[in-house]
Amino acid sequence: MDFSKTETQRMIAEQLRNYVDENVIGQTQDWDSKENFPEDVYQDLIDMGVMGALLPEELDGDDLGIMTGGIIMEELGRGDVGLANVVHNQILGNVTLGRHGNEKHKEIAAANVRGENKLSFGLTEPDHGSDALAIETNAVKDGDEYVINGEKIAITSSQYADYNVTFCRLGDSDDFRAFLTPLDADGVEVLPYEAIGTAIDGWGQIYFDDVRVPAENMVSERNAFKIAMETFDYTRPWIGFLCIGCAQATVDQTAEYLKERETFGKPVATNQGPQFQLAEFETKLDCARLKCYEVCWRLENDLPHTKDAAMSKWYSAEVSFQVVKECTVLHGHWGYSQESGIGQRFSDIIGNVIADGTPQILKHIIAREMLGREYVHH
Repeated sequence: MDFSKTETQRMIAEQLRNYVDENVIGQTQDWDSKENFPEDVYQDLIDMGVMGALLPEELDGDDLGIMTGGIIMEELGRGDVGLANVVHNQILGNVTLGRHGNEKHKEIAAANVRGENKLSFGLTEPDHGSDALAIETNAVKDGDEYVINGEKIAITSSQYADYNVTFCRLGDSDDFRAFLTPLDADGVEVLPYEAIGTAIDGWGQIYFDDVRVPAENMVSERNAFKIAMETFDYTRPWIGFLCIGCAQATVDQTAEYLKERETFGKPVATNQGPQFQLAEFETKLDCARLKCYEVCWRLENDLPHTKDAAMSKWYSAEVSFQVVKECTVLHGHWGYSQESGIGQRFSDIIGNVIADGTPQILKHIIAREMLGREYVHH
């Protein structure tokens, strides 16, 4: 395994790092999903080709690959977790449409890459987060249309998305399909959630009350649950990467702060306690990063990866959260202030400990892959 960056990957990472340093870090306090959505930054990322990371050229993508996508996520996570989440969510949507959909879906995926629409991914429901096989939102065939009823919650980008990729049970069956649902359709109601962080996410819930969509809006004849699970296998290391980016930026900032901050007549950095903490932070983040690299490498080489994907997301998110928390404390009262930026990262990163699988469900997947399904039951 060789995880050294290619020349293209180095160029992309450097371009994004410079852009984030100049246009994102220190600029995000007033960002939100409505009046203050950073359209200029979003458009710049589109112009850089970020949204088309996994789509082919015929869909206006750059086909950069899963590993490069992870590198992109780490650089965006350095700047702002919410911004990285938005980009992650758009790619999640356009890849689902572009890889599995018909010509109509592919056109919408390409338009998303060009910045002409925004997408949201509708899987989670009020009583069904990790237990996606139990979803109750249903789609019933009626002539040349499907009628959708149900509710989706905790949906990133829902407040400003044009479309939702809506995962439904077909009637009362155990068969699942995804539908492209315009969020301005009759019977759709989108309500915001107030989260403790990542205000830019556009987090919310979507109600579907006899919403009619053309039959051609069904994304694929394949079981949608399998499509979602396959997608999570690469979005999980990507979430790991963006969490690592957030934590690494926090460690770097903390190291500089400890060199400047003096107590008892000397810099805090001269004390062995903070030195050892920084050493632990750097080591754990490097281990987490290497695991995320391995998962991307496995995916790109068609090797078994489901267990590793679960490991990468659980460990990276958990370690990153703990690192940001400890760095907040190392800054003392300044770390708790809005001005430091550390407190915002602390609030932002918690959501990614939950997203795409809680620690409990990810450990369940790891154990299942180790022991076999006959020993680990849902």
